[in-house]
Amino acid sequence: MFRIVLSLLVVFPSMVMATPSMHTLLSEGEYVQPLIVIEQVEAEYSGIVSSFDMDVENGQLIYEIDLLNLDDSEVTEFSFDASDGSLVTKKLSVFEADDLDQVKAAQVLVKKEMTFTELVRMAQQDQTGYLIEAELDHDLAISYLELKLLNVSSKHTIAFDIEELRPLPLLQWD
Repeated sequence: MFRIVLSLLVVFPSMVMATPSMHTLLSEGEYVQPLIVIEQVEAEYSGIVSSFDMDVENGQLIYEIDLLNLDDSEVTEFSFDASDGSLVTKKLSVFEADDLDQVKAAQVLVKKEMTFTELVRMAQQDQTGYLIEAELDHDLAISYLELKLLNVSSKHTIAFDIEELRPLPLLQWD
């Protein structure tokens, strides 16, 4: 049996295809930068971006962005094709209990007269790696941005205080 499998691998190497890692997709692919797509959402829609995430679906990189409309108590969930920035899906819903921490952090961001993109850029200064996740949160009376950056060897998470506009060393972890 082993010889049969081995001979198939030699004769048909394309049959064995590993799912590419997130880092491989980001480093070898041609994708629209996440902040470009986030800025597009901020320019075209009313509200505050509260989170960014990326996912691999069927070998394709997808950006997921949540937009909070504080006036209407609604959240819009977007999915974009990372290869060209085109909209894949858009879903509207009302705030739920688990959105309230993001709402509190978004209100602080509005008070600071900043966009999500500006905050992410500020938090990413002097950091290396690909942005794979960013989310507003509020905990222990602190509103902050949680960032996840990916490099070839690890995933690095940092927290950035929205009110003070500085990293939170106590919430820094790998």
